[in-house]
Amino acid sequence: MSDPQYFLAEAEKLLKPQSGLLSFFSGGSSTRQEDACDFIIQAANSYRLKKQFELAGHQFIRAADIQSKLNNHNDSANHLVEAYKCYKGVSPSDAIDALTRAIHIFLTQNGQFRRAANFTVDLAELYESVGDNANAIISYEQAGDYFTTDHAEALANKAFLKCADLSALNGDYSKAIELYDIIIKQSIGNSLTRWSLKDYFFKNILCVLSSGDPIEAKKRIETFASDDPSFQQTREFTLIQDILECIDQGNVDEFSEKVFQYDQFSKLDKLKTQLLLKIKTSVVDRDDEDLL
Repeated sequence: MSDPQYFLAEAEKLLKPQSGLLSFFSGGSSTRQEDACDFIIQAANSYRLKKQFELAGHQFIRAADIQSKLNNHNDSANHLVEAYKCYKGVSPSDAIDALTRAIHIFLTQNGQFRRAANFTVDLAELYESVGDNANAIISYEQAGDYFTTDHAEALANKAFLKCADLSALNGDYSKAIELYDIIIKQSIGNSLTRWSLKDYFFKNILCVLSSGDPIEAKKRIETFASDDPSFQQTREFTLIQDILECIDQGNVDEFSEKVFQYDQFSKLDKLKTQLLLKIKTSVVDRDDEDLL
């Protein structure tokens, strides 16, 4: 039988308080709750098969609550993860709540830092999907910290990079610069990530310029060229040099032309476009509010 209502009715019978001889013959309370939980899980999976994902999520939450009362923390966390999967496409707020609870259990009860880190990335993506960049930034940074604790540097850098990019988009340039510095330090000398260095250098310096510090930008381009001499042969290096010259001359037209030429060969993404616009309007020419 695959009717979720049948399974829920059976669960309710088991969850109903027992007394006297009836309690003796029907088994202990914890056993009955475990059996009820099994029926609730069957109901949840039945709802899931029917694509009634919100109802399925609610039952997985019920199962998690029962297992939590029984101190079965691993089972509780796993049910919360299943609830998150059900809610993800239909109720992001419920998905966030379920996943936050699961992550807390992984960290405090099970010591499963890798699982906590992976699901914290999922949590950050959920926040991003509903436009909550502030909490997304916090979650990506937490994920990076958890990966670092588990000695997974490559995954940590990936999470820190997302955090840095979102921070830069939100105008928190000091936070972005700090994180790009961490990523660059981890990437220099690593044959698997050195190809990405020019992009990290580029975004790092664009954030420095967006914060209004051309002198620091000049210092950094020299440092990065020393750390990785191949950087000097890149379009990114050339564009930064051109930008610094335009800043010195206050030449907005030349700035726009250099950016346009770069974009013809290396398409600018949303972040870099926003940073370059910030540099143009607030550093090159504070009175010019035109787009690139």
